[in-house]
Amino acid sequence: MNQLFSLPSDSVVVTADDCYTPKWVFDAMGIEFDIDAACPPGGPLHTPAKRYYTAADDGLEQPWDGVTWCNPPYSKFTPWANKYAASPTAVLMGTYAPECAWTPTVFQNSDAVALISCKFIRPNDTPIKPMHGLFVAFRGVGVEPAERLAAADRFGSVLYGRKAA
Repeated sequence: MNQLFSLPSDSVVVTADDCYTPKWVFDAMGIEFDIDAACPPGGPLHTPAKRYYTAADDGLEQPWDGVTWCNPPYSKFTPWANKYAASPTAVLMGTYAPECAWTPTVFQNSDAVALISCKFIRPNDTPIKPMHGLFVAFRGVGVEPAERLAAADRFGSVLYGRKAA
């Protein structure tokens, strides 16, 4: 896995939004990604991606070509949801609640959405549990990865989109 642009280590700042997706999520999905569009500083820990963008690269401004993985900063989620909805092949992870502005955008533009529970890993290796439930939305990659992911979580379930129905 190669970073697109190299940065000196003292220029990398870790924020509250920097969390790694647990390895079991990627193992369950069974997808190799072309791009991780919102990777924490220092590169992916578990993401099976050929390339990645960090905040310094601004994944919102970069092209999402091929199959894109995106677990973006939840503090500014709406633009990422919109970019996902415009992408032909992408997988997006986020928190869900009916009152979230991005929920309809994501759910209505997905072939399937896996609802799961998990703890993220902070860059200092401490776990962090999100305050809300999590979704992983699938667009253009079929429904099977969503089904495998939901089956790997004892609380997992799948919502099927209009295209898959």
